[in-house]
Amino acid sequence: MSSSRVGVALSKRLSKIKSYYENERHVWDIGCDHGDLGLSFSDNQSVEAIHLVDPSSKVIDQLQIRIKDSYITIPKINIKQIKGQKLTIEKQNNIIFIAGMGGKEIGEIIQSLLPLIDSSSKIIISPHKNILELRVLLNQLPISLIDEDIVFENNQYYQLIVLRPDNSVSSSKVSLYGSLLWTKVHSENYRDHLLKYFVHHRGALSIGYVNYLKSLVF
Repeated sequence: MSSSRVGVALSKRLSKIKSYYENERHVWDIGCDHGDLGLSFSDNQSVEAIHLVDPSSKVIDQLQIRIKDSYITIPKINIKQIKGQKLTIEKQNNIIFIAGMGGKEIGEIIQSLLPLIDSSSKIIISPHKNILELRVLLNQLPISLIDEDIVFENNQYYQLIVLRPDNSVSSSKVSLYGSLLWTKVHSENYRDHLLKYFVHHRGALSIGYVNYLKSLVF
């Protein structure tokens, strides 16, 4: 058996997403694609299991080949071919990563997972479209906002939103426009980018967003 480990070099965005790890025992990489994010925890002795989840049989086959000759016993690596909306998950001590999907799909996955986990778990998401619609949904769910940030990589901006299941009245709700985004390093440039993108949109959400963005002072 080979003694090699799975080598993983994370992108700037994935590195930032990973930075929210805080000793959770189960790592879930949902819609994992190449699996780099989940596999980057393969040398972490605090992690009991890494769960790589993707509905694509091609992705699953490639992951199986990738780890076949790698000596990884702790943490255990589980590869699951399934849609995130149909996933059964551990109740406690999860860190759940969902990146590279649209807001509609991410919202569906979060809604299906919330009844299965408790406040010892975190969900970190990075949607690439329909972010306003997703924020409307998140604001209505029993979930609290831990942090949100902006990553600029390869001439693209990415929002990161960190969430925790929470039914308490005093929880920090996810805001429609991003209450914590506008104090971050790339805030002003991101605002200008969004104004160019949304200025010609005529939907009520987009119009409200443009007016909010124009009101920001840096």
